[in-house]
Amino acid sequence: MKIDRREFLKSTAAISAGAALSPGILSLLSGSGCSPGARGDLDEDQVAAVLEKALSKGGDFSEVYIEEISSTSFKMSEGSFSTATVGISQGAGVRTADGPKNGYAYVNGFNFQETFDAAETSAYISSSGKAGGIADPAAKSSPGYVTVEMPVSDVAETTKMGLIQNAEQAARDFNPLVTQVDIEYYDHMKRRKIANSNGLRIENEIPLIWVVINVLAEKNGVRHRGRKRLSAHQGFEFLEEIDLNEAARIAAAEAVTMLEAKPAPSGKMPVVLHPGWGGVLMHEAVGHGLEGDAVFRGASIFTGKLGEKVASDLVTLVDDSSWPNARGTTDFDDEGTPGQRNILIEKGILKGYMHDLISAKLLNAAPTGNGRRESYRHIPIPRMTNTFLENGAAKREDVIADTKNGLFVKALSGGSVEPATGEFNFDVREAYLIENGKITTPVSGASLIGKGIDVLTNIDAVADDLELGVGICGKGQWVPVTSGQPTVRVVTGITVGGTA
Repeated sequence: MKIDRREFLKSTAAISAGAALSPGILSLLSGSGCSPGARGDLDEDQVAAVLEKALSKGGDFSEVYIEEISSTSFKMSEGSFSTATVGISQGAGVRTADGPKNGYAYVNGFNFQETFDAAETSAYISSSGKAGGIADPAAKSSPGYVTVEMPVSDVAETTKMGLIQNAEQAARDFNPLVTQVDIEYYDHMKRRKIANSNGLRIENEIPLIWVVINVLAEKNGVRHRGRKRLSAHQGFEFLEEIDLNEAARIAAAEAVTMLEAKPAPSGKMPVVLHPGWGGVLMHEAVGHGLEGDAVFRGASIFTGKLGEKVASDLVTLVDDSSWPNARGTTDFDDEGTPGQRNILIEKGILKGYMHDLISAKLLNAAPTGNGRRESYRHIPIPRMTNTFLENGAAKREDVIADTKNGLFVKALSGGSVEPATGEFNFDVREAYLIENGKITTPVSGASLIGKGIDVLTNIDAVADDLELGVGICGKGQWVPVTSGQPTVRVVTGITVGGTA
């Protein structure tokens, strides 16, 4: 008998979830009634009144940002679902921009009078005393980079939990040395509506799915935690396109393999970075310095260097907020600028920066779709979206074979960076020695130390196996991002801090 794959996924997952559900959590999720229900909003006359009030003391422009999020999250730990949360967040933020300054106030919910009062508060940032005008409204459509076939709200929580339970079991079955598996699941549907005094009117609904798998293994007193993260701005079909069980096994394999790790060497040596989240090095050490606010404040090593050579000829760095369904893609940014592909560095030449409306105006550039905010409680600022190093012409196996000795970095952990100088320090979670052109012994306790500009100029090999890795970027606010790259070799310019 032929069964539709989607129906099979939903039914088998729901059946498998039952044994791990406590009655309390199942009741919470299935009986919460947590849906947006009757939506509050502001009509056009109210929006116009708020925008006018926000400019009553002057300023360059004003803006209203309306947001509503319906979310579900739960965690599986020690073989059972330990926590579950459902919720709705609703509110509106009002901004008055005056040069580089932002006046901002927000309200919870969609009460017109409270929003109008917030506009009066935001207006105090401007002291020109001359009221600004507003343009006639002009609606714009969303470009459609985010697609949805199966809305997350249409899928039963038991189905979602069943998939997580199966993945948890796959990790436990991988090896007897696995002692603990924790899996967190989160999804939401976000509705955004943006209106500003320039006449912009735009809105959309976008889903997000986020799964984090942590696997702990232990042997003879040595412990290591492997991790795998998966995410997309997409409907539930995203979980059809990936294999959660395989992702769990990958996390388990890291945890078990690194139990045999030897102390990492130290000193300057060639470093080969694994494709995918290894791109967080570019994100942190290079990307933040290319954000418009750091540039116009003079707090970036890249300030004033447009058109100059800043990297190896092999380096083309891109921020692309139009990448279909990626974790950093939202159709348009949180100021209403459509997502687009922005070439930051092309064949080693600095071509552009990432801008919101304010930094674009201050630097006499066009907005690039990088004005992002954590929620309606925050002002938008220039942020990365999907940032990656473009493919090169080399083959991964050739890059490794051509490296006589060095360090192969498969996963980075936490770290720090100073955008003004590009100096960075990253902890390495998973790494291996390269000996005579082969990946050999796992090593632990390594860190990467250097400057972003030195990394850029010392990249001497770029493979053709680009992957994106998913994460969260903090810059006073938290936003979802991807960072990516192919296999890359930095021949010099990175100091490995080790424990050997």
